[in-house]
Amino acid sequence: TMGLYSGDQKEKDADFVFATIQTISRDQDLNNFKSDDFDYIIIDETHRAGAPTYQKFMDYFRPDFMLGMTATPERGDNFDIFAAFDHNIAYEIRLNGAMENKLVCPFHYYGVTDITVNGQTLEEDSDFNLLVDEERVSRIIEKVEFYGTDDGVIRGLIFCSRVAEAAELSALFNLRGYRTKYLSGDHSEEDRQQAIELLQSNDIDEKLDYIFAVDIFNEGIDIPRINQVVMLRPTDSAIIFVQQLGRGLRLHEDKEYLTVIDFIGNYKNSYLVPIALFGDTTYNKDNLRKLLSSGSTPIPGSSTINFDEISKQRVFDSIDATNMSILRDLRRDYIYLKSMLDRIPMMMDFLEYGSRDPYSFIDNKKSYYNFV
Repeated sequence: TMGLYSGDQKEKDADFVFATIQTISRDQDLNNFKSDDFDYIIIDETHRAGAPTYQKFMDYFRPDFMLGMTATPERGDNFDIFAAFDHNIAYEIRLNGAMENKLVCPFHYYGVTDITVNGQTLEEDSDFNLLVDEERVSRIIEKVEFYGTDDGVIRGLIFCSRVAEAAELSALFNLRGYRTKYLSGDHSEEDRQQAIELLQSNDIDEKLDYIFAVDIFNEGIDIPRINQVVMLRPTDSAIIFVQQLGRGLRLHEDKEYLTVIDFIGNYKNSYLVPIALFGDTTYNKDNLRKLLSSGSTPIPGSSTINFDEISKQRVFDSIDATNMSILRDLRRDYIYLKSMLDRIPMMMDFLEYGSRDPYSFIDNKKSYYNFV
């Protein structure tokens, strides 16, 4: 038997209980259970385990086995997720492994050049008027129609960097005959759910073509029918890039592949794009250049990666200009691997676990010993 423990539903006596952390972590609800009531507990999105609600829940229950699941163990809040699970990693799979095992649908990635408006190339901090210029809207529409989708019926997610940009672009798309909505952290869960249902609707007369999203939908959302993801924001994090790409990688019987269109402006962090796409976290410039030049060869299955010449050159320029041995970044990767292993990592560990090129530490501090 299966029961739901959330909000007003308190089906606690089923063999399998599915609960939301917000409900089950409240004192009155925890006290409805004995600490050993469950044999096996699975915690999804367990990278949030540092939050007080999760800590309270994990401290209370004493199951025979507790399993945490997350797509992003690398945290920005310095919480040691590995220590919370006694440094036991049951299984780990990354995007390339998921593609090899056909756990996600194939994708076709297109890195295209963001436009120049009135002679000005789009930068990270470009003026708002450039972002919503009619010329840029025409460029976006031209490309999303050119690259299209697997079945010709768009169910798209467009990631923007600013709420005002998402709202204005949605309005401008609607004026050109598309049906779109924009969503941000200010919208209610009900608003989000309604938009998701419309995006996946089979009724062509009510279906949404696009949701413009800002700072949401990076994780914990399931919209299997998405068949086009459009990036209109600079890539500031390889993790977030993969999360956003992943929104469209869910398998669905009516979806053959995902189309990904990434508008690449004159962004300083464009070097993160090949790191995210190819899963190469060595931060070795030669490796990144080779991957960028190799096209789709390193990608498993039928997925493809394509850049136009200008966007490819912008990524190359970003690789050339970026210092890959900044102490802050080295310290972050060192601490992550140390937390994972529960000991000081050796140089070989960085190679074995697919982490940063260990010579980066030598470049920064003359020797790995000095760095440690």
